[in-house]
Amino acid sequence: MRHVVSASLFALALLSAGAIASAPPAEAEKPFGALSYRLIGPAVGGRLTGVAGVPGDPSTIYFTAAQGGVWKSTDGGRNFESIFDDQATQSIGSIAIAPSDPNVIYVGGGEGNPRGNVQIGLGIWRSTDAGSTWKQVWKTHGQIGEIAVDPNDPDTAYAAVLGSPFGPNEDRGVYRTEDGGETWERVLYKNADTGASMVAIDPNNPRILFAGLWQFRRMPWQAISGGPGSGLYRSDDRGTTWKQLTGSGLPDGDWGKVGVAVAPTNSARVYALIEAKEGGLFRSDDAGKTFKRVSDHHALRQRAWYYMNLTIDPTNDNVVWFPQVPLLRTIDGGKTVQQIDGPYHGDHHDVWIDPEDPSHVYSGNDGGIDVSHDGGGTWYSPPLPLAQFYNIDADDRQPYHVGGTVQDWGTASGPNTCWVNSGCNLADWRFVGGGEAGDFVFDRKQVGHIYAGEYGGFISHYVEGTGQYRTIATWPANPSGIKPKELKHRFQWTAPIADSPHHDGRIYHGAEVVFQSDDQGASWTAISPDLTRNDRERQDWSGGPITGDITGVETYDTVFSIAESPLRAGQIWAGTDDGLVHVTEDGGKNWRLVTPKGLPDWATIESIEPSRFDANTAYVVAHRYRLADQKPYVFRTTDLGKSWTLLTKGLPDDLPLWVVREDETDANMLYLGSDRGLWFSRNRGANWEALTLNLPVVAVVDLEARHGDLIIGTRGRALWVLDDVAALKALLARDASKQALLHVGAGLRIRSDDRWDFARAGEIEGKAYGASISYWLPEALKPDQTLQLEVIDGKGQVVRTLSSVATAAKYPEDDADEPSSAPEPDLTTSKGFNQIHFDLRANGAKRLNAKLDAGNPERGPLLVPGTYRLRLLNGTTISEASLTVVADPRTEISAVDMQASFDFARKTIALLDRANTLVNTFSGVATQLKDLRQRLGTRSDLVNVLAELEAAEKKAGELERAVHNPDAEVVYDVLAGREGGAKLYSQLSPLYDWSQSSDHAPTEGMLGRQKELEAELGAREADLQQLLDEHLAPIESALKAANVPHIVH
Repeated sequence: MRHVVSASLFALALLSAGAIASAPPAEAEKPFGALSYRLIGPAVGGRLTGVAGVPGDPSTIYFTAAQGGVWKSTDGGRNFESIFDDQATQSIGSIAIAPSDPNVIYVGGGEGNPRGNVQIGLGIWRSTDAGSTWKQVWKTHGQIGEIAVDPNDPDTAYAAVLGSPFGPNEDRGVYRTEDGGETWERVLYKNADTGASMVAIDPNNPRILFAGLWQFRRMPWQAISGGPGSGLYRSDDRGTTWKQLTGSGLPDGDWGKVGVAVAPTNSARVYALIEAKEGGLFRSDDAGKTFKRVSDHHALRQRAWYYMNLTIDPTNDNVVWFPQVPLLRTIDGGKTVQQIDGPYHGDHHDVWIDPEDPSHVYSGNDGGIDVSHDGGGTWYSPPLPLAQFYNIDADDRQPYHVGGTVQDWGTASGPNTCWVNSGCNLADWRFVGGGEAGDFVFDRKQVGHIYAGEYGGFISHYVEGTGQYRTIATWPANPSGIKPKELKHRFQWTAPIADSPHHDGRIYHGAEVVFQSDDQGASWTAISPDLTRNDRERQDWSGGPITGDITGVETYDTVFSIAESPLRAGQIWAGTDDGLVHVTEDGGKNWRLVTPKGLPDWATIESIEPSRFDANTAYVVAHRYRLADQKPYVFRTTDLGKSWTLLTKGLPDDLPLWVVREDETDANMLYLGSDRGLWFSRNRGANWEALTLNLPVVAVVDLEARHGDLIIGTRGRALWVLDDVAALKALLARDASKQALLHVGAGLRIRSDDRWDFARAGEIEGKAYGASISYWLPEALKPDQTLQLEVIDGKGQVVRTLSSVATAAKYPEDDADEPSSAPEPDLTTSKGFNQIHFDLRANGAKRLNAKLDAGNPERGPLLVPGTYRLRLLNGTTISEASLTVVADPRTEISAVDMQASFDFARKTIALLDRANTLVNTFSGVATQLKDLRQRLGTRSDLVNVLAELEAAEKKAGELERAVHNPDAEVVYDVLAGREGGAKLYSQLSPLYDWSQSSDHAPTEGMLGRQKELEAELGAREADLQQLLDEHLAPIESALKAANVPHIVH
């Protein structure tokens, strides 16, 4: 960024878009082909920073999430879609839609309510097509909490730039663009410690602006809100010059955060929320010349650094909404304030009211968005996957469960996929103790036992299905508002919990010391001395000098990470938030200080990963972004901390890191979670590569490499999984010049349950069923080429053939009875990495082009568990691999019964195909007979033959109707029974389906019915032969004598 300095002040700052961050790969590159992450939920909201709508259009709603990007609804808030995933960050602080052109949208990066874990923003983006595409129009490192657009000119906008909350910087102040963001001019500036908290335009006279400046600083041990830099300003010339407003009813002394707004119906009415010793809600009725404090209620100014926003009703200047801990409103110009009932979540940050119809009110809060279309009488909050996780873990059941602590919600635990209906919904997730901010650990030995933490040192031990949430805190004391140096024990906001991989029931908890429990938390013993720097000056009051804020976020000099070696019992690593690393090799009797020498002082040791391959190896991730240092820090030791290697090659130099994990089976493979996405290394950290795929560029704060998958905890976009990382490894090892079946995942053969929750709020699509099959094509196939994949059983028989040519839909999309969408091809044919999911089914019956009232015989039966051979055919090029089909772990059905079920299905399919052939033969004969009869109708010499043709045609039709229902135009024509009801084919079809409703052997009734239908089919085939012998043969002889072509059958 470049600033141009004038003689008197920083009046002009034309900002250049300098390179600061690596953007995700262009779509066209797709270096990993079809490889993709899978969202697993839960669909619970996260913290929002801005909401906006289009005046007069209640169907269109936008919101910005603190760490979840930009979202849009086109159905009045029932459903939302992310529209910002392809950008370089998801840390967003503000949104503004041009009143004169709703296609023009400005978005500011970095929330202006800077919590301890706030993510740095990267600038400003602009869209001119209602969010379909975006252009970054300014790049910076800092927070932009408010943007305002000129009501008459979409190219003129103002940004309230707080800047980085972690240190002094020159980017602070109010900025203006008059060319749609191509250039930005800084028009209001105080100093490097003071940024802008708010900018507001008079909607009736856009020459008049108000702005709040805010002196704020956050450090790991302290937040400071307020100082001589804060103030309220007014401009009468579109921001070119400003006057600070003091006195005239405004409070004396230092101020903190300032919020300000002008009434749309009355430009003289101005409201200001001011953090000050004598602060509160101030009102001006003369456009800011004088003010009067109309409310000093603490409800309006509690935790001021986190709130202090306000929205004036567009039709009534006495009605003002205040997004606060609850949603508040005054209807008498501020004299009294009431709480609004109904929103689904608290901690509100922004309110938007439709200026053309104030019944449409939207509130953004820590739990997502609340939407009202009746002026706040009733509310709706859509379930959205915006959860901001702190720490996660996974257990060992099937399907495995993932859980963690979620900002402002508490804990969440649920299955990574659901064997019910089509996926998981909110009902499949549960609260499992603990709270929003602590650590989270599944008991390794006891399924359903969970340890979860919360700030202040709280821990619970929960057992699923019991309702018992036992508090097992090491020292159960309430630390709220108490200086950390006065506490008996110092527990951080996210105090670590770790379980021992060697001792059942043993868990660890971090304060200033490491605590150990061998009885699941009933009792605790300190196994270390104070492992921190214990700097008493960094354990004092926080949040001043005006309001104060001590919740545990700023509790400092604490153990921040704990991990025991999976290979060596008693070898425990501990990292602190003040930059120290220790290790003990004897269960805590002796500790060595082993902090990496290349790590600057006062870093936060965020993550320690002891190697699962070598007991002397460990990895450490640290960050110093809260000290205005954005550099990445990840180290490796191979000698128990005696020496360390910094591993940052390939990473941007402005990328704070959160977590590192080793791969389950490959010591060379590492995964790295960062402030902006996921990275991996194939050489133990010597080089890093981005693994963006379809994951938004979001903060990845925790990872688990388990069960062959990579489980991803994000702060802002919930939980994701990279299923079967073996496919990634195979992709990395491929020969790009050769076709290959790279990897075939095991096919888990399960059957899903069905539930009555058809309207599944917050449903997340489940894991694709079957076996993932990954293959490499050196070149994309040409239109006239076909790719096939054969599945071959142990007897050498091809039981299924998949193709790159799609099967045609049975009926068109506009069919009134059974509309059908055209199926996708089984196989993709893109150049490079392709991946499909094989549904573990054998070939089904051939299609009968007629109505069926029951059954789906085209869908083949599930293969029995066992090993199969795969053969990928591309012309003369053949690639082979093996597939293992695995039995459902929940079933006790024997392999013999499964085989009997499969054999029954295959025989029924064979009967269906015979019936199909019979139908086609009868139909084909009847068609030819009719055609001959019509063509020969004028031949007087063939009168007898014509009569025989008519009789044979009628007979063929009657025989066809004995096999199926050819006259049915809709399914219910079969049920109507006019032609005798369901015929042979419609008897075989449901029998096939009924037999495949489970893996059990066919029942005695099924076997008997199959035998009966097989006999009936034999009789119909005999009818065909009789038709040929008694009707067609004489006709053919007569036609031959008359020199007429024979009938083909």
